[in-house]
Amino acid sequence: MMYLTQGLFLGFYAASMPGPFQAFLLSQTLRNGWRRSLPLALIPLLSDGPIMLTFILVLSQLPAWFTSALQIIGGLFILYLAWDAFLAARKIEKSDPNATVSAPNNLSFLKCATMNLLNPNVYIFWGTIGVPTILAGWKISPVWGIAFVLGFYGLMIPTLVGWIALFGTLGQLKPKIQTIITRLIALVLVAVAINMLYTGTITLLPLLR
Repeated sequence: MMYLTQGLFLGFYAASMPGPFQAFLLSQTLRNGWRRSLPLALIPLLSDGPIMLTFILVLSQLPAWFTSALQIIGGLFILYLAWDAFLAARKIEKSDPNATVSAPNNLSFLKCATMNLLNPNVYIFWGTIGVPTILAGWKISPVWGIAFVLGFYGLMIPTLVGWIALFGTLGQLKPKIQTIITRLIALVLVAVAINMLYTGTITLLPLLR
């Protein structure tokens, strides 16, 4: 029961904490509508799997510079997403308010999955909290390890769906307001990217000496 409760709590926390993934969900929901953006809530199920498996298999063998290098790569990719959000804001500003919204293509799904794979917070969580908790529960009984994972995603995914539905109400706003919100999202992504690049660089440089 303890491992299930931990999974539920951490799943809600992961979905609710503001970050690049949540910002990207908001921008895509504003662009495509909440119904068409719902599949993006399943991204963690797909992108976390390889990360989780990697840490389970080689938890103690990853080099010290791994997370730092990942932060730099992730920061650069998030800068690209920020630029994409700025372009989206310009399209919203020039769009016809009566025009129908097109369904998101596979590129949006791929961008979201790539961003999550390059998000160092995901690696830090599974490397320091998630996988060690799974392994600790598994030693007692495989049921407890599985219970943690089920609890985590059992609350994380519905919470993300709730966020998308909430963000969808913003899509009913006037294009001018949507443009302002999308530009603010882009600025948040830039700030996140700069922080990741700075943190990754100052922690990586001493390891290379």
